Amino acid sequence: MQWNLNDFENWEELRSFVDTALLPLYLYSSDRKVEEHVVRMNYLLNVAAGIEQRLKGRVLLFPLSYHIGEEQVEQRTPAEFPYKVLLYFRGEKIQVKERAEEGVLTLLVGDEDLESSLRFEVTVDVLYKEVIKLWQTGQS
Repeated sequence: MQWNLNDFENWEELRSFVDTALLPLYLYSSDRKVEEHVVRMNYLLNVAAGIEQRLKGRVLLFPLSYHIGEEQVEQRTPAEFPYKVLLYFRGEKIQVKERAEEGVLTLLVGDEDLESSLRFEVTVDVLYKEVIKLWQTGQS
């Protein structure tokens, strides 16, 4: 489920089934050109949407959260979801307030070859399976 009005018309009916928050995070740093940021943000959003589509019905895809600056960012997650999945690029300095035992999964996305559709499909395929593993271990 994505964060838009059309999907939320039935939110009360679906709330008990949606137990996973998918949070794409992006750090906007001054060492990259604006064009590169656009490509990276778009890729991250597409990966998040691809994961959500494969796990539709149990996942709520939150809007992209971005931070400006190079310093380490502390990320909080919504408490009302038993499972939280943070999605961001490898190498970005994001610190998670909650621990893995509390149902928080960190998924790292590589930023090589962002134009490759094959790499995109493989990335989404690998990452959505990690969410399924989180559910199977029952760490909530």
